[in-house]
Amino acid sequence: MKMKGIGKLAIGCVLLVSLTGCWDMKTIQDTNYLTALGFDYQKGKYVMYGQMFDFASVAKQEGGKSGQPPMIWVGREEGDTVSEAFNRLYKTTQQRVFWGHVNAYLFSKEALKQGIGRFTDGSVRFGETRFTQWVYSTDEPIEDVLSVIPFFNTSPMTSIMMQPVENYRQRSVIRPNKLYRAAALLREPGYTLMMPSLAIRKDVWLKNNKPDSKLEVNGVYALGKKGQVDWLSEDQFIGGRWLEKSTARTPLVVYMDGKAVQTVSILKPSAHIKPRKGDPLIFDIAMKCKVVIAEVIEKVDERALQKQIEKQIAEELEYTFEQGRKKKIDVYQLEHVLYRQDFPEWSKVTANGEKLFESYQLGDIRVKAEIVHSGMLKNTDKPPQY
Repeated sequence: MKMKGIGKLAIGCVLLVSLTGCWDMKTIQDTNYLTALGFDYQKGKYVMYGQMFDFASVAKQEGGKSGQPPMIWVGREEGDTVSEAFNRLYKTTQQRVFWGHVNAYLFSKEALKQGIGRFTDGSVRFGETRFTQWVYSTDEPIEDVLSVIPFFNTSPMTSIMMQPVENYRQRSVIRPNKLYRAAALLREPGYTLMMPSLAIRKDVWLKNNKPDSKLEVNGVYALGKKGQVDWLSEDQFIGGRWLEKSTARTPLVVYMDGKAVQTVSILKPSAHIKPRKGDPLIFDIAMKCKVVIAEVIEKVDERALQKQIEKQIAEELEYTFEQGRKKKIDVYQLEHVLYRQDFPEWSKVTANGEKLFESYQLGDIRVKAEIVHSGMLKNTDKPPQY
């Protein structure tokens, strides 16, 4: 019996020793979390910026807003490669860095000229990251953009850079892009990617009667063939919203005789582009949309209002097209449309994608607007006077 007892005890000891434990577990406070990365290219060196902030500011949002502004750290390093710059940054991070929370990539114009793949190759090969980051460009100092604090001292994770979708759904003008979409479209023949650009506005909001900087999307950088990089402001790119499938709700001020008469919201426009063979090639646009009247300044006959909306949309489409032509930007991806719909013709005019796509113009623009409702008041009602 004694031998059996000793045997059981020995087996028990072996099992206890073999049990896995948490001796190598890293706690939250023992890890640094990168949340956004910035990229630049200066004097032949790859420059990277890393943003980190105290995640306690994120946790506080569940129990109420913090009375103190969140603490943000922005690091900068450079190297002959992007990975070298990353590794140099490790020298001062104090603790292990976790990359799984990186939510945005920010590129300078010089970085875009090098190609975004040069900067993202090292990070997307790493198991902690994915192709799900939002991608932006900027002409502002990158460290300034990464240091902007949103309203109410909330976490930088609530900024338009980190969470652009709800803002875009409310005012759809320039579509935000994630890295996987940008990477896919840049591989498409004849496609010009429109990357949103971020700016810092210091003249809109005051906090306790002092200027309070906030981020805005102020335009797009067009990334085309052979390293083409050109910028269009939001005003110049305003016609692009009518051909974007993801446009949910976008505002339009209706003018008659030079005066604003109503404000409407255009919902989910649907457009089709069709090429016509010739020299130059001609592209016709057919578009339809639903309209909601948001504000009535003056009473306008519904039919006249509908015609004016259709006219203004067509004018915006033509205006943005011409702004793009001046800078040799294919703002409406017409080359890609030709590639999809008439490959032999595309192959002929571009020498299988080797030549620039230049001999084309805009043809007929047909817009069909349907006014679906005017809110809680009828469109024929006289605007209330108080």
